[in-house]
Amino acid sequence: MAPPRSNLLLAVLAIAVCLQPNASAMPVEHDKRQVAGVPPYVLSYAPKVWLQSEDPYFPSDIGAQLLHTKPEVDFNVVDGAPNPLTLENLSSLNALGGRSIYLTSVDDITTNPPWLDGVKPDGNGKTNGATSCVVVVNDRGSGYVDAFYFYFYAFNEGNTVFGQDIGDHVGDWEHNMIRFKNGIPQAIWYSQHSYGEAFTYSSVEKQGSRPIAYSAKGSHASYATTGTHDHTIPGLNLPAGPIEDYCDQGTLWDPLANAYFYSYAAATNTFKAYDGTSPTDWLQYLGQWGDQQYPNSDKRQKKIFNIAVTAKYTSGPTGPVDKYLNRADVCPPRDNTPCFSHVLPRLLLENHTRKMAEEFNDIEDLRHRNKPVGIRSESNDGDAELAARFGYQPVFKREFGYLATFSFAFSISGLFSTVATTFSYSLYAGGASSAVWAWLISGAGCMAIACSVAELVSAYPTCGGLYYTVSKLAPKKWVPSISWITGWLNLLGQIAGVASSEYGAAQLLLAAVSMGSGFTYLPTTGTTIGVMAGLSVLTGMVNSLSTYWMEKMTKTYVLFHVIALVTCCIALLAQSDNRHTASYVFTDVNSTSGWSPVGFAWLFGFLPVSWTMTDYDATAHITEEISNPGKKAPWAISMAMLFTWLAGFGFNIVLCFVMGDATSILESPMGQPVAQIFYNVLGKGGGVLYAVCAVFIIKFVTFTAMQSLGRTVFALSRDRLVPFSSTWVKINPVTQTPIYAVWISVFWVIAINLIGLGSHTAIAGVFNVTAIALDVSYCVPIVCKLAFGQFERGPWHMGRFSFFVNGYACTWTFFATIIFILPTVRPVAPDTTNYAIAFLGAILIFAAFFWLVSGRRFYTGPLIEAPLDENESTGSRDNSEPSGVVQRDK
Repeated sequence: MAPPRSNLLLAVLAIAVCLQPNASAMPVEHDKRQVAGVPPYVLSYAPKVWLQSEDPYFPSDIGAQLLHTKPEVDFNVVDGAPNPLTLENLSSLNALGGRSIYLTSVDDITTNPPWLDGVKPDGNGKTNGATSCVVVVNDRGSGYVDAFYFYFYAFNEGNTVFGQDIGDHVGDWEHNMIRFKNGIPQAIWYSQHSYGEAFTYSSVEKQGSRPIAYSAKGSHASYATTGTHDHTIPGLNLPAGPIEDYCDQGTLWDPLANAYFYSYAAATNTFKAYDGTSPTDWLQYLGQWGDQQYPNSDKRQKKIFNIAVTAKYTSGPTGPVDKYLNRADVCPPRDNTPCFSHVLPRLLLENHTRKMAEEFNDIEDLRHRNKPVGIRSESNDGDAELAARFGYQPVFKREFGYLATFSFAFSISGLFSTVATTFSYSLYAGGASSAVWAWLISGAGCMAIACSVAELVSAYPTCGGLYYTVSKLAPKKWVPSISWITGWLNLLGQIAGVASSEYGAAQLLLAAVSMGSGFTYLPTTGTTIGVMAGLSVLTGMVNSLSTYWMEKMTKTYVLFHVIALVTCCIALLAQSDNRHTASYVFTDVNSTSGWSPVGFAWLFGFLPVSWTMTDYDATAHITEEISNPGKKAPWAISMAMLFTWLAGFGFNIVLCFVMGDATSILESPMGQPVAQIFYNVLGKGGGVLYAVCAVFIIKFVTFTAMQSLGRTVFALSRDRLVPFSSTWVKINPVTQTPIYAVWISVFWVIAINLIGLGSHTAIAGVFNVTAIALDVSYCVPIVCKLAFGQFERGPWHMGRFSFFVNGYACTWTFFATIIFILPTVRPVAPDTTNYAIAFLGAILIFAAFFWLVSGRRFYTGPLIEAPLDENESTGSRDNSEPSGVVQRDK
């Protein structure tokens, strides 16, 4: 493969050592770790490699590769090349073409000639008869030594995307590099595709003193941990994604058992064999160790949509001499990108070997497992923490990894669709400038809330969300009342959020139908309510599926959403014939609200971003379904909201540039201004296409929001905060999900939208109360955190900035709440008033009534139902009170 690439995501410790070079390697069949002249520590700390259990391509003999290849330039055999090619004359090709030369297979590789398979290591880790490793030692002076461990494979099998292999090529060089200081290993580099990762030596998994490298199936990319690794985004190594590498403990290979050993003199760029007999000439070869990428005319070549980077067969890699043997940092230089070394999570690494032995004692059993090693142990750790720290019995399967969790957090915002649903509010409030700048200003406040929520979720990852955190942050005597009001506010906000999203989905769907009919059909309020009800039932049906299927659907969402957003922006800008000027987009203030001064009305433009960037703790409500939730959940919340904020700012700018006359789109007969923009700019076909895309995206919003709402109802019922709690905590034995909690949620979502039959304006109040109720419910525990000093931070936190971000989040919420409860139109009349305050008042009155009549007699805060140890009871409840303990539905 090509040189490695770095994962900056987990970076915590920078290693940047710039010192001076200096410089001398050895033979095959090395059984004992004693080689004359080689520093002993280079051997003692040499990596061992776990080859993936299903990988058909094993390490190969370096010299044997030359027997099956011929040198070519531009698919023509090089004249004057030595015959046969050997490791003693290979560098002579430099004068005949240099880097343009490709060692091209003499066989058609599609016939799978046996020499591509390599040699499987025996029980002692040896590749018998095949020298497949090269150790190169660069003494840099001042006690610093870099030891490179190169691994050679005859063939690289790329990843599969949309059912097609991409990136297959003949020849594959991977490597680890360990930097030593005075004989002590400091850091280690793992090569992966076009870059790689650096880690401190102390943090990686070892067998004795020797670090472990995991070789990915087919690609042989080198990783520090087992499991699944996504490399879709250059520079990032995520645990899951569209383009994945797979590692496990298949066959253990000891590269030192069959290796050449050399020293390297950087000043002269020369190599010297430690044994004085091993070939050195080949190390100076500058060309490629495999075929040149086949042209499109070659029948063997395939590409996805004829995109160059998706070629099935690519060019072979260069050899060790091209791998920055005198690099200043542990990482190879890359576009001025700084080198960081990562400290892996200690708990994961310390538990890894033990868990492996306990759970996968028979290594053959691992080959038949679908899940990578480590997933199960993370789930068990999360379940143990749930019971031990928080007192809850684990009832959900932990199916969500990094990608699915990020996708879930991102899908809650539904950026493309929610902007389309709320764009008109900004235009009514203050014109184009309100749509643009109000998004940026309000988004900063929303990011402060999101990061504050993420910090709390990291510390207390339960499906009760921030409602549960009050029990840890407030004085004990205040916990019942504060938890009670926080839980009800959050519940109202989530019901209103799903309800408003379902209403928006109905509007978008009917707008697409209207466009498709050439506007011969125009939707009515009654039709919109009916379609909303049908879509809500569909959402309930999807959420009746198991978590496994929910995770699979969620994982696919991000890519579709981003593609729709980006292509829509490009299409709008490219097709618009009448774009506004920048001056209009960024400075136009034109309010139709009737408020004076206009600047006050302009502030109503804060609603779209606050409605889009809310429900931050939705991810918290599925933390009991996430492996390692203390890290994955807060990371997903913060990153998803950051992307939503910035991408939404850009999308609003695009819409303002291309919208044409604001008054005409606000008076659209479809009742959907953004859909009207799509139609005006892109025509009927493009308008329908992106309106339908918006429908799909907002339905993902409702799917994930309903999943969160159902888990919230489950959590509040588990703590007996809602009426008839014993029903809503039942878990379906087939799907392992709280189906009753889901369907009572569906009922209230439909019910709250029925208000629209009496007043269309009342629906706007549903949108407003979503932001108010949710954001206030978030700020209650944040205030408790700041006021009472009982917070114990989790693995994700903001450090010294936490206090200031938390304070700004609360200040912003107070300011925004005042705006969102005011009527947006004057003069105020029954059909123009803001009913958000009525919804808020109704839920607070009901919560207070239920508390006085019943709740205060038995509710003492979040329930503890799982024993902390064998001698403790399951809780401090009076057994005479109704139980909120989880039940399995029969």
